[in-house]
Amino acid sequence: MTENPKHVLDTTETPQKPSKVAKTIGDPSDDEEEPHQQQSDSGIGPQSMSQNPKIQRYLIAIEYIGTRFSGSQQQLNCRTVVGVLQEAFHKFVGQPVSIFCSSRTDAGVHALSNVCHVDVERISKRKPGEVLPPHEPAVVKKAVNHFLQKNEGDIMVVDVRSVSADFHARYKAQERTYFYRLLSGPESLSTFEKDRTWHVPEELNLQAMQEACKVLGGHHDFSSFRAAACQVRLLVGVLKSAGTGDLTVSDVERILNAKTVTAAPPMAPAHGLYLAHVKYDLP
Repeated sequence: MTENPKHVLDTTETPQKPSKVAKTIGDPSDDEEEPHQQQSDSGIGPQSMSQNPKIQRYLIAIEYIGTRFSGSQQQLNCRTVVGVLQEAFHKFVGQPVSIFCSSRTDAGVHALSNVCHVDVERISKRKPGEVLPPHEPAVVKKAVNHFLQKNEGDIMVVDVRSVSADFHARYKAQERTYFYRLLSGPESLSTFEKDRTWHVPEELNLQAMQEACKVLGGHHDFSSFRAAACQVRLLVGVLKSAGTGDLTVSDVERILNAKTVTAAPPMAPAHGLYLAHVKYDLP
């Protein structure tokens, strides 16, 4: 198991409190736009086995380059995160599996740690029909990554643990942390930054952006930022417009109070957004 806190499946014990802004974004959903508190440094606790000894449910943290996929959800005739991951598991266990993600991400949105669950029954390849004890999580991680790296190498399993049969990656999630990368200034982006961040050629007024953030702090109706799977990107779009002078603090207040998504300026592009962490109540 990895000890990198960026990747591990977190527990509820954390020295940090949720930030004020994070609490105001809205109710949890399975959409990509659910910003919450930053992850803690806690690692993975003891392993727990499925209630059915023949089938093991695994919780899997994955990272991927979002610009290489047509989103996370499986789609016909499209390369998706779930589609590629299910294919790798199929090659590993020798039978089809269904994978369920904690959060949907749009095409272009990256993930440092999106979390999924999958049920696996280990069948002997030497004696078809014979059910063997479940694989250890470390074996699952190594084997699935082997097949993923044979593909495009743009998705990787970063953590695995065994969970009970009723543990659901989406419904058991307590917090989801997102961040958005935006670089401003006239200089061209580094080759390594392209498709990884939003480049705004204008110099941004950080003080104006901070004042706009104050308007969004607290408990509000965020209907103006509730387009399907685009909440964070709409918020970033407003802050960027405040930074360029296209919106004033009064404009931000007007957009917030309008309670309609048509009042917001264009949303920020997908490739600057990262799903950083999903938090669970794990033993």
